[in-house]
Amino acid sequence: MNLIKNIIKGSVPVLASLLVVATMAGRAYAIPYSGDSTPPAASPAFNVYTGVPSEGNESDFFRGKVAGDTAPSVSDVRSTCETGKRFQLRVYVHNGASQYKNDNGNGPSVAKDTKVSINLKNAVAKSAFDPSATISSSNAGSVTDGMTITCTDGRVVNLSYITGSASQFTSAGSKPVSDSIVTTAGAPVGTNAPDGNVWGCWEQRVYVTLLVEVKEVPKPPVVGDGVCKVTDLTVVDQDKRTVRASITGATTGQGASIVGYETNWGDGSAVSTSQTATHTYAKDGTYKIVSRVQVKLADGTLKWVVSDACTRTVTFKPGVPPIVPPVTPPTTVLPDTGAGNLFGIFAGVSAASAGAYQIVLRRRARA
Repeated sequence: MNLIKNIIKGSVPVLASLLVVATMAGRAYAIPYSGDSTPPAASPAFNVYTGVPSEGNESDFFRGKVAGDTAPSVSDVRSTCETGKRFQLRVYVHNGASQYKNDNGNGPSVAKDTKVSINLKNAVAKSAFDPSATISSSNAGSVTDGMTITCTDGRVVNLSYITGSASQFTSAGSKPVSDSIVTTAGAPVGTNAPDGNVWGCWEQRVYVTLLVEVKEVPKPPVVGDGVCKVTDLTVVDQDKRTVRASITGATTGQGASIVGYETNWGDGSAVSTSQTATHTYAKDGTYKIVSRVQVKLADGTLKWVVSDACTRTVTFKPGVPPIVPPVTPPTTVLPDTGAGNLFGIFAGVSAASAGAYQIVLRRRARA
């Protein structure tokens, strides 16, 4: 304030009026900072000085940093973007008009209806953001500046404003700022309170901050489906040609469930509709047994699925043990079920079936 006082009291105001570059064709003032001899703007105007200590060019007024970092804010923030990380964005507001014409908030130096609006440009997920900030007033025009936030780990993320995090800091202390700051309407800021009145004076500069947080982009759900994993076929009575089929199915992705089973015995008889069923053939021969599972998808669609592992054959011949070729279950990776995965269960069932078959043969040999 003393430097402005010295300017006004001397012959400097005449020189100052020559140094000020008036707004023309959308171009703003540009007043080089020169210490105590720096002239004020002729009327309310935002961030018109160049070479300001600790700020540089005031037109570069929108900056940021990782929240909690003690280093100064910068125009290009580069950081990893793990979920939950927060960035602090900062807007610097300086009305360059003379402090001697503030008249306790009623003078011609006061910028009226001053608002700060920030466009986060976060409508879509990405790994680099270029938000912008605008300072506007009914009698001081508007200025806009941008900055960048780059995810150095290449993650594609969303940036979300932290509700209630916007504040202004002035010589009058810290005051909360409306969440409308991240809308096109903007939020009022001011010298003594966020009321839109920003006085002209170096000591009346306003600093506005807010927080944004990294949000992980939800991965699209894997569309659920089902598979018929294996049909375990066991001969339970060779003389009567009786077999037992036990079907195992599994689901993949999300929202799918197995709701039905079916086994076609290959001899023209009625199909069985239970997961485990027995059947007796009327005569010798080779029969193709086809099992399948019915899957209900997330959208309610029903579908039947079958696989090579659910297609088995059995051959009965007089005086010859029945032939049931082995089957190799498909290589689809199944979810771990805890004590053992489903593949282990299949292997156990097949082993038990083979054992049962050997018992039948030994009993017949002893008969």
